[in-house]
Amino acid sequence: MLTNILLISIITISLAVILFILIKKIPKLRVLDVETVPEEQAARVRERILLERMKRKTDKGKAVIKKGTKPVFKIFGNFFRRIFKKVGDLEKKYQKESKTTNLTSSEMKKTTQKLFDAAQKFTDSEDYKNAEKNCIEIISIDPKNIKAYKLLGQVYFEQKEYKQAQETYSYILKLEQKNSTTIEKKDKAGQKYKTVSNAHELADAYVDLGEVFRFLEDYLQARNHIEKALELEPNNPRNLDHMLEVAFLLKDKSLCFDTIKQLESVNPDNQKLKDLKDKLNQL
Repeated sequence: MLTNILLISIITISLAVILFILIKKIPKLRVLDVETVPEEQAARVRERILLERMKRKTDKGKAVIKKGTKPVFKIFGNFFRRIFKKVGDLEKKYQKESKTTNLTSSEMKKTTQKLFDAAQKFTDSEDYKNAEKNCIEIISIDPKNIKAYKLLGQVYFEQKEYKQAQETYSYILKLEQKNSTTIEKKDKAGQKYKTVSNAHELADAYVDLGEVFRFLEDYLQARNHIEKALELEPNNPRNLDHMLEVAFLLKDKSLCFDTIKQLESVNPDNQKLKDLKDKLNQL
């Protein structure tokens, strides 16, 4: 009798500990942290994050849990099977997707281009579900396909899913930063200056992310990112337009004045200049 009570107590305590760990850890695994994004992306980005982290960090731990909870599974089998069903589904999906790694470079390029063209058409017709599906499929084949990430970010942005757009554009920025190398150029006066090899692409990544922050109403972050874009391309009218929008939202008269002045020097025939100056005078 005492032995049975002791065994039941051990099982109850084990169950409580396991539930505590699952409740505490699983939500964290589902959050996309761009600082720890693995190089390999899954059929869905957030699912790959979950799967890759579990494969990398918890294979051994998962085996221990399964072994240690074997007696508990006999009693609470259905409950635990439901908890691990999602992980099992992801494992099957991962195994299926891994077959795409056998594609040759030529086959990969042809396949991803076909998927991208279809995704672009889906986006143009506002069929965002299928557009997202195609973009993710491209990423599962070619994890560093920046075009697919950009279109995916646009899909999220168009649907007002700004957090997902932020995650996607943040990862694009990371990829562009990795592709960046310092180079030396000459200006029109023949003066040498240092820049980066992918200045335009990197500036676009900063602006896209800044635009997402603007719609998230985090105007300071928006300004910071657009400022970095302007450091790379100070005379880009698109960058200046975005900076003006943020400057007006911040009600920063000095920033508005300087940006309008810069925009005027870059494009003196801009028809919006008068309206912008009037808007500034009303601040």
